[in-house]
Amino acid sequence: MTLYPLLMAPTFRHGEETPWGGHMLRDTLMKDAPDGATGESLEISALPGYESMVSNGVHAGKSLSRMIELWGEGLTGKTGGEFPLLLKLLDTMMPLSVQVHPDDAYAAKNENKSGKSEAWIILNAEPGARIVYGVDTHGEPLDRIVAEGRIESCLRWKNVRPGDVYYIPEGMVHAVGEGILCYEIGQSTDINYRLWDWGRVFSDGKPRPLQVEKALDVCRPDLQLEKNEGTTVLCKGGSRTYYICDSHFELCRLNLSGKMPLEGGRMLFLTPMGPCTLRWGDEEMALDAFDSVLVPAGLGGVVLEGDTKVLMSSLPDREKLIGELGYRAENVAGLVQ
Repeated sequence: MTLYPLLMAPTFRHGEETPWGGHMLRDTLMKDAPDGATGESLEISALPGYESMVSNGVHAGKSLSRMIELWGEGLTGKTGGEFPLLLKLLDTMMPLSVQVHPDDAYAAKNENKSGKSEAWIILNAEPGARIVYGVDTHGEPLDRIVAEGRIESCLRWKNVRPGDVYYIPEGMVHAVGEGILCYEIGQSTDINYRLWDWGRVFSDGKPRPLQVEKALDVCRPDLQLEKNEGTTVLCKGGSRTYYICDSHFELCRLNLSGKMPLEGGRMLFLTPMGPCTLRWGDEEMALDAFDSVLVPAGLGGVVLEGDTKVLMSSLPDREKLIGELGYRAENVAGLVQ
């Protein structure tokens, strides 16, 4: 079994699946999106029906699920179980529904799936672009506010700019507003409980279904978070800015200015913001902006070289990161409870 970094070709949600989708994935990021209403580019995905495909090397044309079968623990770094992470790019021409995700226990009991915590990095935002980031009920029960049709009055809106990072743990009410392109990393599941969809009716003349009862079951109105500034540490070849490290995923930005070795033993998702080169052994691969690369856990000696920023997501190693950051660990969302 010869491991190598996998350059992944995305699959897309578009058209009637994402009636809120836009054209930035196609026109700005140069993705092979099928139309101008493409809302999601599933960059590294093992979701059934939406699997990304390998586009390089001897395994080109194989699905991510097939690579899991072939490489197993060598790919993921873990034995058995579902593929743990999902990387998407979102493009919104209209606001997404107001929604909330359950935790693992609720999702296992009610959906036979894992729950979902996730994070967003804003890649592009039109002037005045906003997201919904929690609720402020002023002490009123949320179920009463919803029942009386006043949900929009308690939404916490946040203006966003490129580079902003937001952590969305289980139970956080959230929605991406219009005119936003963003990077989303989270647990590999498609559970979304819609709490509100702005009263919209789509091309079939019907509104999309809501899951109000389940959304209220799992909602945590007490969550009053702000955007995450992270904490930066120097390393060989540049620096790293750590943003989030909960029990499900770790998210950081590599500020690349030379040759930066990457640790082995963990599966890594890499998304460069500009051209750079990935090297391993005697091999190398040129990467373009917004390529998505999966570095297998069992592949050592991997080095990034260039002068750009690279978004990196992985499974967490919280103990190691706490040891590395010391008192600064409190600046990383989800790391210190």
